[in-house]
Formats: sequence, structure tokens, C-alpha cells
Amino acid sequence: MIQKYFFIINYFVIIAFGIFFYKKYAHNTQLKLFLYFLIYSFFTEVAGTYFAVVLKTQTFFIYHTWIILSLYFYGLFFLARIKNIKARAVIKGLLVFYLIYTIINISFFKDFAHESLIDNIIIGRILIVIFVLLYFSELLNSDAILNIKKSLFFWISIGVLCYNIGFIPVYVIGEYISFRGIFRYIAFGLNIIMGACFISGFLLSKKEYNV
Repeated sequence: MIQKYFFIINYFVIIAFGIFFYKKYAHNTQLKLFLYFLIYSFFTEVAGTYFAVVLKTQTFFIYHTWIILSLYFYGLFFLARIKNIKARAVIKGLLVFYLIYTIINISFFKDFAHESLIDNIIIGRILIVIFVLLYFSELLNSDAILNIKKSLFFWISIGVLCYNIGFIPVYVIGEYISFRGIFRYIAFGLNIIMGACFISGFLLSKKEYNV
């Protein structure tokens, strides 16, 4: 029973910590938007579970929407943290590329509501990894690195990096494994790791470093 509602519970716990420690980052617009994104993710899982478990129908359109919006959320999230002109140009270019690719893919090749957009998923996760690495690259060359563990941005970045880089090989070899077996357990593990990173950020970050 708990497996059916694991992702809902996972997001609920993360959001609970985020709300409890809200004062640590209430002054930062990006971090407040991150909390709202977590809430959106929570309702995505609620809707997905309802359609799959109760209505016994496909949920592609629900999760495809989340996948696309999450790519743009994280793209803009890290873009706002990066000052390097070349790195910013790379992120903007990749966001435009993904938009064009997605439009072409769902217009001519894939059914958005009834077919898995596996190529979109793989490309999206690779792009998010690139966004995080660009952010880390700039972070390593700044004074912020001295107090990195006190920043919620750092913990979010670590969680997002582990989650996405862990899923890339899983989706690449997805046709060779059971999406109801091994895949599910890998998803459980990666979500737990990501959630632990986010919660660590809420617990360990300091208000003065969440700017």
C-alpha cells in the first residue's frame, strides 16, 4: 500500500520541512518559488496516483507536463544564480533548443497524452545536469564556496544533480528492465536521496547565506 503513495508522502515530508523552516529563506524569491514548485510536484503526484490507482487510466499527460515544466523551472532557477555571461548564454540556448525539440517531437512524432516521451525525458535530465554543473563551476570560483554547506541553494543543487544524473542511465536502458520492478525501486532510492538533500538544506542552511 505504501508503495502506491510513496511519492506523495515523500513530497509531503519535504514540503513540511520547507514550511517549518520558511523564515530561513522567506526573503529570497527563488527559494520561495522552489517551495511552490515542490507543492506543484506534490499535487502532480496526487493527480497521477488518483488517475492511475482510482480511475485506472493513463497518466502520461500529467507527468509529461511536470517533466517539461521542471526543466524550465530549474533552468531559470540556476540561470538566476549564474553571472558568467557565457554560462548564461549556454543555459538560454539550451532552453530554446529544448522548447523547439519538444514542439517538433509532440507535433509530429509522439503522442503527448498517450505515449512516453522517453527522448524528451533523457535530454531534459542531461540538460538539468549541465545547469547544475555550470552553477557549481561558478560557485567554485567565488567566496561563497567557503560557507557552501550553509546555503540552501547548495543542497538543492546536490539533490537535483543526484536525482537527474541517477536517472539518465536508467532511462537509457529502460527498455531492458522492468518499469514496474527495478525501475520503481531505483525511483524510490533517487527520490529519497533527493528528499534527504532538500531536507538537509532546510535544516542546515542559515538565513544570511540564503541570498
